[in-house]
Amino acid sequence: AEGFAAVLKRHRSIAEIVQDYAKTLVKVIKDERPLLSDLSSSMKIDSDRLICAMPQDTRLKLSLPALRAVQAQAAGNAKQLKAFRELEKEVHEGKCYLTSNGHGSVLRVVNLITLRLERWDGKFCVEVGKWSLKEGVVQQTRAQLPGSKMRAGELAMQALRRLTGEDLSVLNPQVDGGAAVEVSEAASDSYGVTTRYVKTNFTATTSAPAAKDTCVVPTGAEGFEVFQDIELWDTHGDFLDNDKASVFAWVTDAEFQHLAHSDMKGRRFMFMKEI
Repeated sequence: AEGFAAVLKRHRSIAEIVQDYAKTLVKVIKDERPLLSDLSSSMKIDSDRLICAMPQDTRLKLSLPALRAVQAQAAGNAKQLKAFRELEKEVHEGKCYLTSNGHGSVLRVVNLITLRLERWDGKFCVEVGKWSLKEGVVQQTRAQLPGSKMRAGELAMQALRRLTGEDLSVLNPQVDGGAAVEVSEAASDSYGVTTRYVKTNFTATTSAPAAKDTCVVPTGAEGFEVFQDIELWDTHGDFLDNDKASVFAWVTDAEFQHLAHSDMKGRRFMFMKEI
């Protein structure tokens, strides 16, 4: 302990990281509200969750060694240097942080939340596109549950409150109990590194009536018959100062699977308000 204290006295930046780690650990414990008599068995705290919730300047300090390694590996290769610049920008913006895996390779870590929001008839809410106010069209995205990347310094519940307080505020979601955490890894070709996705999945219900901005795809919209019997709605009415608004749909599990695996991503269509 004395040797560790001596290191902290000599290296201010390390001392600041340790201090932020300790503060964030307390923050996570308070958010979990465990039985304080036995923290080790009632909580599942991992470094990914802790680092995500740490201040951005501390996350950046922890990411810099890995970022320098990626830069060194990309030296002299124009394509790899471009990928490094994009990764560097994302790290500095707090959208991810870098660490290493058990084999010494650089690992990009992204923390996300998702929400499965169900209504009275069992259908649930999914995002299916973005409406451009300027162009007056919807650009379809692959159907997915409403969600968000967690920001630096944010706990999962804070990110959830941000999500439900913005696009989904009209539905007044009532969150059910706890959350399930999924961890997966996949190669990120655009960055040249492996990415670990730490996804916290919440569930909620709503008793709110149908959204006031219900939309329908005009009958005969060629190629978009998949939407003809699906109820769509958007957030345009609440975000007039933004050019883009999310477009959501109420779907069954079968409809979600069909939309999620459709090959229509990026296609555009128009819709009109239901009267």
